[in-house]
Amino acid sequence: MSDLRTQYRAQKRFESLDGLRAISIVAVIWHHTAPAWVGHTLALIGTQGVSLFFAISGFLITTLLLREQARNGGIDLKAFYMRRSLRIFPLYYGTLILYIGVVTLLERNTAVGQAFYGNLIYFATYTSNLFVPLDGRVIFYFAWSLAAEEQFYLLLPSTLRWTGTGIRTGTVLLVIFLVCAAGQVAGNHFLSAVPLSIVTGSLLAITLDHATGYELVRRVLGQAWSVPVVGAVLLIALVVPGIPGFVTAVLFAAWVGACVIQTRHPLIKLFTYGPIAYVGSISYGMYMLHMLCKNAATKILGALGLHGGGLEVFGLTFVLTVVAASLSFKYFESWFLGIKKRFER
Repeated sequence: MSDLRTQYRAQKRFESLDGLRAISIVAVIWHHTAPAWVGHTLALIGTQGVSLFFAISGFLITTLLLREQARNGGIDLKAFYMRRSLRIFPLYYGTLILYIGVVTLLERNTAVGQAFYGNLIYFATYTSNLFVPLDGRVIFYFAWSLAAEEQFYLLLPSTLRWTGTGIRTGTVLLVIFLVCAAGQVAGNHFLSAVPLSIVTGSLLAITLDHATGYELVRRVLGQAWSVPVVGAVLLIALVVPGIPGFVTAVLFAAWVGACVIQTRHPLIKLFTYGPIAYVGSISYGMYMLHMLCKNAATKILGALGLHGGGLEVFGLTFVLTVVAASLSFKYFESWFLGIKKRFER
């Protein structure tokens, strides 16, 4: 095993990932609050923040599972699902209950409020990505990404355990990727419920876990210039019309890969800068709470006589979201995270 691969496998924390998470959540908030004058393309690019989240998550969860399998000779499914549940479920269902209260108070007799009640079964069962279409304003629609992610992690650990090796699991994931990519090329999005960036993130983890795969990827993504160059290529791909989604999914995974292979890259000081890393560390709470904060920001600005035509909605939403997520993390999520540590393997 090369010294570089030994160092990679010894990393218990990938420093750049919080910086990437911060970029992801800022992009999502930007998408929902960007003023009209910035143009459709610049506003729409924020939707890709979720794709970056997926790539990070796919890489990280798969890496942890592979290392557990190598260390312990197998994967403890019960422990995995307990860890996952304690991290995701408390805030998810807590936020859903909060939404039920807000909708009952403010939207009970509106069409969107009634639609929200009708969709509750899908939100509660993490199936909204399959059964709740985006048709106008849909309350709690952003939960689709959590649903897609949970469905992926419902199957991934069992697949790893069943196949016995990362390579076999990678073959399964590669087939899924190729089928979905072919569907995109053909204009048939019948598998659009499968977020390809989580698949490519998982494939990245499997590739880097294998000695030959690591060396091949390191030659391209392990250079000092890899992180800024791949980031620039990704940005171009996002703003150029007509680039297929499977191409950007590969680029998202490549950017994550460059950040975790070459830890001393030119953007490391930016990604690990205190306030940026902090935003990344509370990004899950920010994602869950940002739409409530956006609505609060709009009402506050309206009461002040500002109509939200500029960047003030984005700025105030961001500040309120950081505050709300900080309080959630300190006084709510941290209690469950303490229990989660008991199931670490």
